[in-house]
Amino acid sequence: MAHKLNLLLLLALALHASPARSDDTVADSEAAPGVSVEAPKYSVVIPKFEPYAVPDAALWEQFTDAAAPRWKRSQATKKGEEEARYNGEWAVEEVVELVGVEGDKGLVAKSQARHHAISARLDKPFDPSAGGLVLQYEVKLQESLGCGGAYIKLLTAPLKGEFSDATPYTLMFGPDKCGDSKVHLIYRHLNPVTREYTEHHLSQPPAPPIDTLSHLYTLTIHTNNTYAIAIDGAERRTGSLLDDFTPPVNPPKEIDDPKDKKPADWEDNEKIPDPAAKKPADWDEDAPLMIPDEDAVRPKDWFEDEPLLIPDPKAQKPADWDDEEDGDWAAPMIPNPRCADAAGCGPWERPLMRNPSFKGQWSAPLIDNPRYKGEWAPRRIRNPGFFEDQDLYKLSRIDAVGFELWTMQSGITFDNIYLGSSTDAAALIADNVWKPKHDAELAVSEALRPKPPPAPKPGFADVLRMFKDRMDEILYSISSFYGLLQSEGVIAALRQERAGAFGLLMVTMAIGWLGWNASIILGFAYRLVVAAPAAPAPAAPAADAGTASAQSDSSEEADRSTAKDD
Repeated sequence: MAHKLNLLLLLALALHASPARSDDTVADSEAAPGVSVEAPKYSVVIPKFEPYAVPDAALWEQFTDAAAPRWKRSQATKKGEEEARYNGEWAVEEVVELVGVEGDKGLVAKSQARHHAISARLDKPFDPSAGGLVLQYEVKLQESLGCGGAYIKLLTAPLKGEFSDATPYTLMFGPDKCGDSKVHLIYRHLNPVTREYTEHHLSQPPAPPIDTLSHLYTLTIHTNNTYAIAIDGAERRTGSLLDDFTPPVNPPKEIDDPKDKKPADWEDNEKIPDPAAKKPADWDEDAPLMIPDEDAVRPKDWFEDEPLLIPDPKAQKPADWDDEEDGDWAAPMIPNPRCADAAGCGPWERPLMRNPSFKGQWSAPLIDNPRYKGEWAPRRIRNPGFFEDQDLYKLSRIDAVGFELWTMQSGITFDNIYLGSSTDAAALIADNVWKPKHDAELAVSEALRPKPPPAPKPGFADVLRMFKDRMDEILYSISSFYGLLQSEGVIAALRQERAGAFGLLMVTMAIGWLGWNASIILGFAYRLVVAAPAAPAPAAPAADAGTASAQSDSSEEADRSTAKDD
């Protein structure tokens, strides 16, 4: 009967696995390397480029054909580096990665591992003190960004000579990545006392997105000395030009007197070692911190004779193994399964415990210093360089915009640069120029995203393999439990996580089997003894039967005589 059930089970598995195996063959042939697979078809509506007008802008640059002569590539060398010229190539061209607007051009840094510098003069200098400053532009990293900058500089008026890293700038803003990723915001301030410019960096700059989409960076400096940084229209950092930059613009009113010196006899240690203290005679500085625990006992399931690694019993010598050339073959070592759930294998050592006699290095206790005078500090004097500027938004006038960059990747693209004082104009540019492009890029990116392949269906061979592995595991666990039961006893065998579980399962099944048999026997006994049916009446003897027949005949005669008389 069991043989027939096994045959039926195998037949059902084979019938179930046959169509899955056919489907797997098709999937494998489609995904095989070297076989051409038709690209997924998609339909994304990409808008066409149309010039967008922005009135009253100090600069509005969409890099149309008419804008190309405005941008001048630098021929300078970097300051202090005679051979480090700005030899990075620039081009005004359409992007090739995730095109969002058909026919839209941008300013593209074309060279890898090169210094790039290019600038464009404004039609007239721009003065931020008139109504604040709004700077907005797009950055698209066609090859992502490993190390490089994509920030813009607003160059201080008047612009002289070739544009380089030494050219004075009023403000620098934009993303940068080389190690840390951040959005720079640096402005230069003219010190009214020294008449020198100092740089002030945003203390906690936000992180930029690093992908191949077009992202919009917006900086607003208000006339109340506050600033706001937005990325893709969402504010990422706001604060004060007075408080959020390092170093602060306004110096302190008082400073330490640089000529004041601490007296030689000044005691600024509040505590000192007690000179009268002596090390106790029983103080053992050589006593170890940890010692073996003498009360520890080796666990019963610690197998000192079992190695941690054993040769893999399932390993087989390869057919092409040559002992003369490859040496003597040996099976690879695997963890000893008997040690997996045991307390340990190999030589047992007592665990360490903290030494109760440990005291460590002796040192004299501290006492109050009778000569203590307190913490010394130089006296404060009036700061000769003090000034207070409450109009930091009034930055230096701007004569040009420029990009002065080092990058390890090419394809950094700049577009739709706005410089002015209108937050409304910047918002309209974001809604009407950047957002349609960004939405189209997202749609193209989603359409090009590779779809995950369907999960393979298990075949007949896979089902048999899983069944065999499970049976091997069960048999091994039963064998381990039986071996531990003989060698270590019931308690040690049940302590094993897997073998003990199978042991408990077998004990439970045995108890259940015994209970089932006991219930059958008791039920049978109950039916025999308590609920037995009543015995039928015994049959009459033969003589009695004859008498009864005669009596019946006499009765019939009497009945017939009565009928005649009537």
